[in-house]
Amino acid sequence: MADGRNPGVSRPERGDIRVEDLHLDRVVSSQPEIGPTPPDGGYGWLIVVSAMVYHVTVPALVTLYGLIILKAVRQDGHEDDEKIKIWDVDIALVPVICLVVKLLLESWSRAVVKVFNMPRFMALAGLCLTVAGVLLSSYSTDADSNDKIVNIFAGLFIGMGCALTGMQTEVILTIYFRDNLTIAQRLVRIAPSIGNCIVPIVVGYSLTKYTGDVVVMLYGAILMQNCFFLAAYTRPVYIEKVIRTTYRRIIDAGDDDDEIIFSNQSRSEPPTVTQVTEGPSTQEDPTDVVVFNSRINAKEILDPDVQQRERAISNERRFSSDFSGMYNDNNRFSSDFGTLDITSYSRIGPYQELENIDRDAQNPQPLYRETTVNAPDENLVFSSDMTVGTARRTAMLKKHFITVANMLVDVNFYLYTVLHLCTTFSTLVLLLFFPIFFWEKNPSLNIWGVTQMVTVAHGLALCFILLCVLLPQTFNHKARLCSACCVIGGAAFYGITLSNSMSFLVYWCIVAAASTTASSILQQPLYNSTLNEFSRTATITFANTIAAVCIIAWALMRNYFLNTCFLTASILQFFTAAVFFVASFRRQR
Repeated sequence: MADGRNPGVSRPERGDIRVEDLHLDRVVSSQPEIGPTPPDGGYGWLIVVSAMVYHVTVPALVTLYGLIILKAVRQDGHEDDEKIKIWDVDIALVPVICLVVKLLLESWSRAVVKVFNMPRFMALAGLCLTVAGVLLSSYSTDADSNDKIVNIFAGLFIGMGCALTGMQTEVILTIYFRDNLTIAQRLVRIAPSIGNCIVPIVVGYSLTKYTGDVVVMLYGAILMQNCFFLAAYTRPVYIEKVIRTTYRRIIDAGDDDDEIIFSNQSRSEPPTVTQVTEGPSTQEDPTDVVVFNSRINAKEILDPDVQQRERAISNERRFSSDFSGMYNDNNRFSSDFGTLDITSYSRIGPYQELENIDRDAQNPQPLYRETTVNAPDENLVFSSDMTVGTARRTAMLKKHFITVANMLVDVNFYLYTVLHLCTTFSTLVLLLFFPIFFWEKNPSLNIWGVTQMVTVAHGLALCFILLCVLLPQTFNHKARLCSACCVIGGAAFYGITLSNSMSFLVYWCIVAAASTTASSILQQPLYNSTLNEFSRTATITFANTIAAVCIIAWALMRNYFLNTCFLTASILQFFTAAVFFVASFRRQR
């Protein structure tokens, strides 16, 4: 009896009566202070594995087209002393257009993914677009082919597909993970480095057996196998379970049907049947308990005094529609205002208004006034031009303007943009042009020898890239670390332009690949340092647009030699390192 419970009353176990208790712990929320976050595991790791398989095969398309260009150049009868240019083969348009379109459509794809909320359909639709673009590009694999329109459309399809599936992957990871989100994102970002080790071997061996168009079609068939993994993309089951069970039961239950008060007055009766006592109880026990049991016909036992008061109140006429007795004490609510004199404050029965309020101006003042000179005085005026839609659009425009203004004065926006441009351009140059440049420096090698060297370089770089998972999750006070990675990457790209030996080229490729991937991983916490989701969307939109415009403008400006491409990447890496080193001295917020 110390705990205030009556042992004589049998209490059924709550787990046997309710399917699921309503606790705050089961209110799924994206904010930890409101409710719990997703479980950070379970089915979410299957999503991570599926995303990694997709990113192993699809981003390696750049390496595929680099080897296809190499085969086309070799078949064209390239001279040993002739320098290769980036537009010697028109199929080089495909990876460049694909990258630019992907950057431009990422923000729109993110909005589409969130609006439709169909993860499996969106991921598979993006995969189908990617495969369609790859198959379309198989018609332009020769050096003599002049199908620029086909290459442009192929790049458009691949870019749209990569943007749609990539954004769906990023969004679904944020749904399944909170605490382990950074680890999941980094595993997905490391997956393309694994693909750079596997794809060159597969494509290089296929090129020794088949022609370029057949190899491209075979790789499109390999990409199509991702449909089995992307089919795992689905909305979290636990969210639907909570909504369809717990909260649906609350709606269907009505007004507290689960709460039943069992009294000790009827101990001989089973606790599942209760009766309403009409008169005073013959026995009072202060140890009456409240248990929960789902009984449709259960009723509540009230205290006799409470019952009498309720019956007395129910006999009174609280609400009436009889407009003749407006000022009776028992009829306070009425809508008969025909005989009401609003200037006579003494006739307002129980609700006497304070006469000292607004004594000088008895007329009510307008709640809204028109801000023009021609507005009539002391009248409620609504502008005829302002509608609900106009007000909503005006508020949205103001919100966009404020967000862009805050973004332009934020240093993190410029840091993210510079680093995003640097990593994107460096990755494109390294994957697309390094196999061709390696063969240009060593023309005695065949395609299989080049693919072996490229695989060794990316494989050794992967050993260092795997350590990037241990990089800090926050970017504050880590600007110098990013600056060091960019300095190493700049030196590696410059070393590629100076080296002729195979061993030195492989070494510099290892360093360049590792440093570029590390900078890309450090880019994620810099992006997460923005204030809210709306600001992040604006940041990634402007940064992607700037990067896309710079890359396409640089690519179409002239037909560069391959040596110039690596030199440009080196200059961009050193510039990014200088920017981050200067930014490391600013006060971190």
